[in-house]
Amino acid sequence: MTILSLFQWLGHTSVGLAMRHSTWGVAVVEMVHLLALAVLGGTIVLVDLRLFGIGLKRQPAARLAHELSPLFGGSLGILVFSGVLIVSAEPMKCYHSAAFRAKMLLLVIAILFHFTLHRSAVTSATQKISTASSKLAAALSLALWLSVGLAGRAIGFL
Repeated sequence: MTILSLFQWLGHTSVGLAMRHSTWGVAVVEMVHLLALAVLGGTIVLVDLRLFGIGLKRQPAARLAHELSPLFGGSLGILVFSGVLIVSAEPMKCYHSAAFRAKMLLLVIAILFHFTLHRSAVTSATQKISTASSKLAAALSLALWLSVGLAGRAIGFL
């Protein structure tokens, strides 16, 4: 199965047809997508600011990340699920969109970075001192996730 045939199949599923022909379906799903994006972004910003040594200085970065991980994981799951629903409404537009492809690539990189190098930086960060490596991890994290959002925003324009 090629990627093109996967997109074509997605558009012809009952969910894809329902989303495409619904008056409010895409709007409601996009609203859920944006709310989940806000939660995900909030968890990322809080942890990364802590890695920079800004705010929440009484709480270790590892503890903060651990406490926010259910929100991060839940919002990421909702984002992926709602994203598939949105794509099912207009699969060929997404397939041919360079911005969509960039967003998917950046999303994979951001997720891999988050669960590997970023997590390592968070767990090794000391309670009071922000190291250069933890600041670099925070800067890369913010840049990657911001890039995912900007590429997603560009889908409507490119």
